Amino acid sequence: MFGSGFIDTTDQAVGGMLYILTECASAENVRRGRLVEAVCEILDRRLADAEECGGDPSECHREVLCEISTQLTVSLSTGRTLLDTSEALNHLPLTALRLIFGGIDWARVVVLASVLGKASARTVKVIEFQALAAAESMAPRRLRNRVWSLWMQFAGAEATAAQTEAKAKSTGVNIHEDGTGMSVLRAQMSDLQGAEAEALISEIAATVCKKDPRTGQQRRLDGLLASLYGERALACRCEFAEECSAAGVAEEIAPRRGHLLNILIDVETLLGLSSTPATLPDGTALDPDLVRMLAQDARWQAILTELVEVLEVNRGGSTGSATETGSDETRERTALPTNDEEDSKEDNSVETVFRDCGHDNPVAEQSDPGSNGTRDDGPESPLPRVEQVLRRILGRGRVRGPAEVPRPGPHQIDQHTSGEDSALRRYVDSLLREIEHDPSKAAGVFPDGHGGLENPPPGALPYRPSRAVASMVRMAYRTCTFSSCDTPSSRCQLDHIVPFDHDNPRAGGWTVGSNLHPVCICHHQAKTARMWPCAMLSGGAILWTGNAGSRRITLPGLSVPNSPPLRVRKRHPVPPETRPDGPTWWEKHMPPRTHPPSRSELARAGTDEARSTIRELRRRFREHRAVEDARERRRPAPY
Repeated sequence: MFGSGFIDTTDQAVGGMLYILTECASAENVRRGRLVEAVCEILDRRLADAEECGGDPSECHREVLCEISTQLTVSLSTGRTLLDTSEALNHLPLTALRLIFGGIDWARVVVLASVLGKASARTVKVIEFQALAAAESMAPRRLRNRVWSLWMQFAGAEATAAQTEAKAKSTGVNIHEDGTGMSVLRAQMSDLQGAEAEALISEIAATVCKKDPRTGQQRRLDGLLASLYGERALACRCEFAEECSAAGVAEEIAPRRGHLLNILIDVETLLGLSSTPATLPDGTALDPDLVRMLAQDARWQAILTELVEVLEVNRGGSTGSATETGSDETRERTALPTNDEEDSKEDNSVETVFRDCGHDNPVAEQSDPGSNGTRDDGPESPLPRVEQVLRRILGRGRVRGPAEVPRPGPHQIDQHTSGEDSALRRYVDSLLREIEHDPSKAAGVFPDGHGGLENPPPGALPYRPSRAVASMVRMAYRTCTFSSCDTPSSRCQLDHIVPFDHDNPRAGGWTVGSNLHPVCICHHQAKTARMWPCAMLSGGAILWTGNAGSRRITLPGLSVPNSPPLRVRKRHPVPPETRPDGPTWWEKHMPPRTHPPSRSELARAGTDEARSTIRELRRRFREHRAVEDARERRRPAPY
């Protein structure tokens, strides 16, 4: 009796909580509808202004995209989804109405807008009601398939044309981290290409025996990587080499080239004196023990940087320049684990870069020692002293060969700097307040684009920067300098902050590091169209100012040098005897139904000549089987 009453009470409480969930979700949908209305209003006003001034509507879309992504602090892809969905809802009256009143969630709205946004008014009028009815009971993936099915039933030619257009615009591959130490590979392709990729992955994952210890998903992942390396089979990991049904399938696979990795790691961490995590160029944290293992076979390079602390902006000083305010610079020399001949200045610190010996890309290593020679003049601050927050790239040394990494010692240095992120936030806020008080400082520290130099240095007057200058600029900024944009600097264009004058290069902005920054294509075009002018502040901070008055500041973040060009493997022509349209060597020289020598026979061979002959026969048989597989694939269907 007691147990029954307890269950009833719990069920009633859960039922009440579920009702609250429903109410909160409906309220969230209503707020999302209000957000969509605001985006549509912004776009309408921008388009109206462009129509009056004879502007380009596509430029309006770019400006609105930059404005909403900056204001909401979201990526360009998220902002583009919001903008495209909002614009599509202008043609989907029933869907917009359901969203405004909280009757449909945002995920299903995105599905309906992404599909029916390309449909004609006649098609929308006929199938929108049915699509909304399907949205009440279907998950987004099933809903997308159902909407396409409805569209094809009503207007097949129109739906096919829309799919062809979507395929041309959306096809691509990207990789991103999910924040849990794992990465997500996403490939957008046509349905037929997806079915083909599924079949190929399943095929190569099935080349091992059933006793392979890996799970099905792990075999599929290994199969995908093997396909990327150009391999046709997986090596079985079972413990039954002789009895394995897949033995010999993966024999004589060419060795894989070294991993192409860029890694940033503190020199103290590499030497085992600290446990500060290493990072990839995009900031993804890596286990320091794993990086120490990779560094055993690596190429090295020294990076010379200037480390500046930003706490002085909280002590009543000016924020225009860290040097002018008397903010402290770290004065230190860091020993390198290689015999580097680069001389370091006393006011600078030395950092180290390494690149894998099988790797073709450099891996940077930062030195963040805890001691420095700083001044204590000025009033005391209740905030903790935060040192070495901003880094300025000054130079880098030559690439060195591998060096032995010592084992971690028992004593480690605590390199955790308390309050570093909050100090950076206060630093940015102080810069914004000072610019608000004195708008003339929004022009930056080098408004002429000459970097404080009287005469142009070598390479400053050509439009394209040298490889060394371009590499230094990309090292100083990890991503595109526009606020909340996470496009890696290696995939960005280098923009002249003060425009380059092609008619008179000496009068315009020079091609020097203090007048260059990496910007993605979208934000570069927005800056060129004068929608979002930018300027460089002290310490390499980039100020972006929108036409609506919004200001955002991006601070530099140490990255790694540019990757050298990848070496393209030469493709060797297929021997004539291995082509499907002719007889194979095995068919010419071996009797029918002859089996190849087994691995046991290879192990029992007494001479090198016998072993070589057996290996050659096994290789010829594998070529024969590959040709048979190709013939089977080319055989016409039996219908």
